[in-house]
Amino acid sequence: MPVLQSLTNRAVFQSLRNTTLTITGSACTIGGLIADVLQPIAPFAFYMFAIAILAFVLLFILYRRGNEELLGSVAFSGIAAGVFGLIVFFQSGEDAEESGFIAAAIPGVAELQASLGIIDAKLDSIAEDTQSLRESAARLEDNSAQVLRTLEEMRENFASGGLIDKPRSPEDYYHNARLQELGGDYSAARRSYISYFRSDLPLLDPHLRFLAFLTVQEGTAGARETYTTLMAGKEDGMPAYVRLLLLPAPQRVMALETYAEQHPQFAPAYYHLSEDVSARRLGFQTLADKREEQRYLQKFQTADEAGGLLKHIIDQALVEEWRNDAAARLQALNGLGEGVLENPVSLSFGVNNSGYTVTVGIAEPALEILWNVQGSTEPRSTGDSSAINPQTGKPMPQMFFTLPASQRDTRLEIRYRDIKGIVQGPYSFEFKGKQQSEDANQRILESTTTSWVSFRDYEGKRLLYFTHLMSYRGSIRNIQYGLNSAQPNKNFRFKPWNKAGMAPIDAKTPMYIIVPRSTDYVTVQLTYKSGEQSAVQRFDYPG
Repeated sequence: MPVLQSLTNRAVFQSLRNTTLTITGSACTIGGLIADVLQPIAPFAFYMFAIAILAFVLLFILYRRGNEELLGSVAFSGIAAGVFGLIVFFQSGEDAEESGFIAAAIPGVAELQASLGIIDAKLDSIAEDTQSLRESAARLEDNSAQVLRTLEEMRENFASGGLIDKPRSPEDYYHNARLQELGGDYSAARRSYISYFRSDLPLLDPHLRFLAFLTVQEGTAGARETYTTLMAGKEDGMPAYVRLLLLPAPQRVMALETYAEQHPQFAPAYYHLSEDVSARRLGFQTLADKREEQRYLQKFQTADEAGGLLKHIIDQALVEEWRNDAAARLQALNGLGEGVLENPVSLSFGVNNSGYTVTVGIAEPALEILWNVQGSTEPRSTGDSSAINPQTGKPMPQMFFTLPASQRDTRLEIRYRDIKGIVQGPYSFEFKGKQQSEDANQRILESTTTSWVSFRDYEGKRLLYFTHLMSYRGSIRNIQYGLNSAQPNKNFRFKPWNKAGMAPIDAKTPMYIIVPRSTDYVTVQLTYKSGEQSAVQRFDYPG
């Protein structure tokens, strides 16, 4: 009541509004936002909320005992508790709990956290974990014989079935925990799990099962908090590894990479890394993601073959599940086509009188294509097309660029920006103008076979025109034709064109021959400079 009486006094309230309320509200709001940005390091907003609540209670008690000069302090601590409590409430979501609600809502803040080293600061504790794990490796090796005996005992217990009335060993407690969980006795299962974890055995799947059990009971955030609390003080062994699995995705991948480098025979690390770049985790994979997934799965299988999986897992069904999943995903990745993951870019060249058109093919959606002549120009963008890519919702890049007819033989470099905005490449391609012209002309001729020759009656004569073939003779070594013959048996003579670009047509270029008026059809076959021969094509007189 004294607080309310003081606040209803107009003079007192005006003084508070002009000083304490205004300053406190602004300071606490700014402090709360800063604490939210620093959330990846520690839950500062929660700490401030707890301190403010405690201060408010103590100051309120003192104020009630006649210390009226503490009214401003009571108001200050009450406002602070309200502001920080509201921020803690906003951080209750899973994503916000890790990085703060501002970073969860605004991607740019997350980038700011990374650029300021806030996320890196959190990784310092990961480095400490991995250092202690490295120190414990020798102890784990010494205990390998004990682990193998424990595994056999646990597997025998599961085979026997039924609860163990008086559990004494870790394997007894884990046996009971699994049966109690499956039977719906969750409180007993939790107690059995906790009793098992007192043993600190280097076995992974009890920890994974317990996490899954906690997630069903308490949700993802609750499971993370409970597990971390129960494993407090255990800085090495499996608890330290499992804590890495509880990190947000970017930090988790970095921490697991470090762990795998230090423990190359620990197969589960590679399996968990492969999951982080898999389609089921990401939704949509870039080719870079698929390359990483393939690399991790190959390392998982190598480590498994060396014994780095079975000795860490009790449940044989889980071992087979991981092995089958890894094999199926690797088979799918290997079926993408030879070289697609390593070199997803291809080039094709078209030739015309003004130069070359270079068409770029990419085996995945791209946001931008960049190209340059190796060593002489900076990468330049091909620009956007008018089409929208339905997978990205953004304009598709222009899939071609041009080179002048005077372009000398060189190498071209192609880069592209994938849908994550990451630049891939460079991918290098050889450019030889003469060779590209021959290849381009051959492709054109193979796609326009119906236009190779044509008949014309003129001034009582029957003419057979080779105009189309002469335009693209830069790729032709020999032209054979046959009149009223299924097999070509005559040569059409022409002067070869051995330069880059399209062959010119001038007065000296042979364009046609005179054939007998009895000619009903002609057959034509080309021999290209590449050594390939075309199929025989038949052309009937249209009369």
